[in-house]
Amino acid sequence: MSKVLELKKARRDLVAKLAPIAEKEAPTPDEERSYGEWKAQAEGLAKQIERIEFVESERAVLDRLDPVPSKPRPEGDQPRKVRGKIENPGFESLGEVVYCARFQPHDSRLRALQEMGVGESGGFAIPDEFNPTLREVGTQEAIVRPRATVVPAGASPDADLVLPALNQSSAANMYGGVEVTWIGEGGDKPETGAKIKECRWSPKEVAAHIVVTDKLLRNWSSASALLDRLLRNAILAAEDTAFLKAAGGDSRPMGVLASPALKKVNRAGANGVVYDDIVNMEAELLADGEAVWVVNPRVIPKLRKMKDEGNHLIWQEDARSGAPATLLGRPVLKNYRSPALGTLGDVLLANFAYYVIKDGVGLTVAASEHVLFKQNKTVVKAFKAVDGAPWLDGHIAQEDTQTYSPFVALDVP
Repeated sequence: MSKVLELKKARRDLVAKLAPIAEKEAPTPDEERSYGEWKAQAEGLAKQIERIEFVESERAVLDRLDPVPSKPRPEGDQPRKVRGKIENPGFESLGEVVYCARFQPHDSRLRALQEMGVGESGGFAIPDEFNPTLREVGTQEAIVRPRATVVPAGASPDADLVLPALNQSSAANMYGGVEVTWIGEGGDKPETGAKIKECRWSPKEVAAHIVVTDKLLRNWSSASALLDRLLRNAILAAEDTAFLKAAGGDSRPMGVLASPALKKVNRAGANGVVYDDIVNMEAELLADGEAVWVVNPRVIPKLRKMKDEGNHLIWQEDARSGAPATLLGRPVLKNYRSPALGTLGDVLLANFAYYVIKDGVGLTVAASEHVLFKQNKTVVKAFKAVDGAPWLDGHIAQEDTQTYSPFVALDVP
């Protein structure tokens, strides 16, 4: 295992220990002390990782060493897929996988990775050992996935996911068509019938590609960190943007802002966000236990100046402990992928537990010299399959005859 991978795993473990304390409103003194120690360790690891990756990237550009030959895997020693995880057939890093895909396509280790079920798409499955940072998304890097209901790929990764759901589109049907009647002694019991609908998720392919020089790729031991970081960030951004606002259909997930489950609240004035807007949005929210505010950065100045009816600033921020900013008691997430100020969704109040993500085939890589052959450059492509959509196809009616939703967005006037 590479030094950077060890450090990233250690940092991930520290962040996992920090999360429960960070979510508490009033941590104990011991928890505060532990939080500070673990936070300092995580920050130190982040700086160390950044230093190592910088040096490795610079070496990849400056070194003129001959490429390190790959080490073929002994015959008969093939990788296995254990509990849905892809074993490493003998590669040292992601960079070596891409290097062999480009310069040694007949390497027996690559054939083994093709046998994992992705050969028809022209790529090679990435062993789980090399991509914890490619597959795992932190709450500071993506908005939807860390808070959504995620269904793993399973044995048939690209198969559709079909889940039953009660139809609760009207107040009379809020219990799925089950009616309750008070009856007197000897009276007939009423017949009831649950109304069930099907929700379907079909994984779609999302891909990212970058162009690297053949010289850089030959120095695969140094290029690995660069490839890992660039491909991961590109796919992460595309996926999170789609989960938020894609229109759905055959090629993309159904984003929250394009879903019929979204409730829209008209704002008081154009290009503005005022206290009444926030209060009105909160009133439309269903099951608000895990809800968060997702806002465009240009909304932040509006929130800092916002006052309630008593002329008090409502923004709450704790700079000392680093706790997230809150609005009406719920976390505020600044999101550069949100729609622009003054448009639908620049302020979103959402409980993403009602958003279902179905993962398909895992991350796969391919390398081609044909597109830029004359320039001695290689196009590296990474792709995966995923689908996402709210579990609801409309608003939920409650016993007060009003409808609510776990997704509420501020709209134009």
